[in-house]
Amino acid sequence: MCLNTTFVVLLVSNFYIARLCQVVTGNTLDAIMGTNRHLTISMMGTVPWPAYVAAAFMLAAVAVLSWRLGRWDRRAVMIAMVPLVLTGAYNTWKLYATWPFRTAQWNDIGGLDYIAANLRDHSPGVVGNATYFIIMTAERAVDKRFVVRPHPNTDPQVTGRHPGRVHNIIFVMGESSLASRYGIYGYDRQDTTPNLRNMQARKQICVLEKAHSNANLTRYAVPMTFSFQIPEIREKLFQEKNLIEMAGENGYKTFWIASQPGEGPYARPYGYLSEYSDYTTRQDYNNETNGVNWKDESIMPVLADKLRDPAPYKLYVVHIMGNHQQYSDKASSDDIAALPHADAYDRSIHHTDEFVRRIMAMAASQLGDYTLIYTSDHGEVVGMGHGYQYAGYDQYIIPMIIHDTNGVGNYCDMAEQMRNRDGYYTSIMNKYLLLDMLGYDVDPAAMDAVRNKDHVLHSDSKIYDYSNLPTERNRH
Repeated sequence: MCLNTTFVVLLVSNFYIARLCQVVTGNTLDAIMGTNRHLTISMMGTVPWPAYVAAAFMLAAVAVLSWRLGRWDRRAVMIAMVPLVLTGAYNTWKLYATWPFRTAQWNDIGGLDYIAANLRDHSPGVVGNATYFIIMTAERAVDKRFVVRPHPNTDPQVTGRHPGRVHNIIFVMGESSLASRYGIYGYDRQDTTPNLRNMQARKQICVLEKAHSNANLTRYAVPMTFSFQIPEIREKLFQEKNLIEMAGENGYKTFWIASQPGEGPYARPYGYLSEYSDYTTRQDYNNETNGVNWKDESIMPVLADKLRDPAPYKLYVVHIMGNHQQYSDKASSDDIAALPHADAYDRSIHHTDEFVRRIMAMAASQLGDYTLIYTSDHGEVVGMGHGYQYAGYDQYIIPMIIHDTNGVGNYCDMAEQMRNRDGYYTSIMNKYLLLDMLGYDVDPAAMDAVRNKDHVLHSDSKIYDYSNLPTERNRH
């Protein structure tokens, strides 16, 4: 009864995830393992209640039938284990035969990542996914890549260093924010961005058209902004100095203030980056006294306090939950009153619009001279989510908004000049904007090499040209 019921739970869960996500990937399973209690409850709220009732009846029926009809037979169990053992032995041998890292340091290459992914590829479905869960859980205890320690090497693209060009830098990294639902990007069904629209009219911000992310998952997108990681070379996150380290080396005091978590197999890449800051607080880190949680408003008192820091050069990274599902969690009564006929996603955009306005008002009051970038890690297929194999381009379309110290001058113009050959500004160029603000020079040829290709790292961990993303037609 216990074995059958457990197996059916895994089978139904696997079927649901496969149907929802189109393809179950290692990233999908990492996201599930890294989901905290609030997000679990929030995401469960997106499933219609009749589905839970049907599942409960089905599991009860399986349990009762197994109890009534089942008999424990040791010989039958042993016979059933034979193909499982043979398959496991074959996969283990194949893994050993193709092992590419035999001479490398085990803990520095993510060896268990490779093992988990390889075994799962050869044993898809419930068994493969369960194997992946077990191995990746073990990895958390032994993987030393995410230990925060200084990196000795600077990326060779960096050719020089000067005093910081901007005294106060604020980078607001949004979440799951689709630019085509922003009023300032032409959306007219609801007035989702009244504050940003007013600031644009007063030339306080510039709005970059045709911007997209280089990944449809937060765990890939955020490191591409704050480190030299690119779709083709992800190991740079661990091998070279990231931008937080480089800011500190050039005299900046650094702050990472986040309502996002930073632990677990999914969130650890950007949690790891955050801990290089002089001051770090997240919903799961250093929040015992400041009350930071998953609500973006909870970080406002901390940010207000840190904006008063007297250091002459400062870098603030504000990483928010933004417009992540469940959307209704992200809107307040004020948003509902302002947009009474809007859907929950539009209200969440309206909420983010007010959030950015409040940050800019505090910065103007406390800092005076500052430059702010607001963008998102990736886009969103509204009502569905992100990180899907065949969900197409909405997962990548993001806002890119800059408040320049000089109005709508230097960095707005610089961002426009960083567009790819296909005319898109891509989030991988964020690092070059930040490096210039921080006082670093970059080899123009290296930057051009990045601009000459428009590659994205997709949810299946494969690299695609943006013009050739997997879409629904590929699924069929």
